[in-house]
Amino acid sequence: MKTANTNKLKIKDIITVVLLALINVVIFFASSLLYATPITIILMPVFFSLLEGVIYFIIGTKVKKPGAFFIYSVVRAIMGRYLPYILLFILSGVIAELLLWKIGYGNGKALTVSYIINQVFAAFGSTVIPYAIAAKAMADQAVSDGRQDNILKASEILQSWWSVALIAGVIAAAFVGATMGKRVVKKYLTAQCTTEEHNNE
Repeated sequence: MKTANTNKLKIKDIITVVLLALINVVIFFASSLLYATPITIILMPVFFSLLEGVIYFIIGTKVKKPGAFFIYSVVRAIMGRYLPYILLFILSGVIAELLLWKIGYGNGKALTVSYIINQVFAAFGSTVIPYAIAAKAMADQAVSDGRQDNILKASEILQSWWSVALIAGVIAAAFVGATMGKRVVKKYLTAQCTTEEHNNE
């Protein structure tokens, strides 16, 4: 019974996950600068995959409890404000929860696989669907801020082998991002252990 209770999310855990998720949300919105050219629009998911792994792994090792990644995914999804992105991001959270439940919370391999899936789904929701499949609607909404031409050009590029190349690039970048996340978390845990040992002396 005690073990079951320790595996349940507490208010502190939920706040931690939400705050960490918001850091990646800030990265997402800061990327508006990448709308400058069609190529940078296409490469946005690769950029996210490299940077967001650190936060993902901090959550995976700091809050090793069922539901943490579902909450993370819901926060990220809602802030995306685009239905395909919302649905795919939440689905990636469900898959992450199933993987971690099966393999083990805090498991590095499970976190890596779930992070790659997360980023691939996010790429479809944030770039492939809006720019390759629903580009006309996206371009019509971007007339006022001057992004229409870039969106239409990005659409033309993505409606070719570039879509496959993009997903391959996201997978590679997500793997690198996961590796970076592991290293940062490992350094953090090592420093934390050293501090605790010092305090106990």
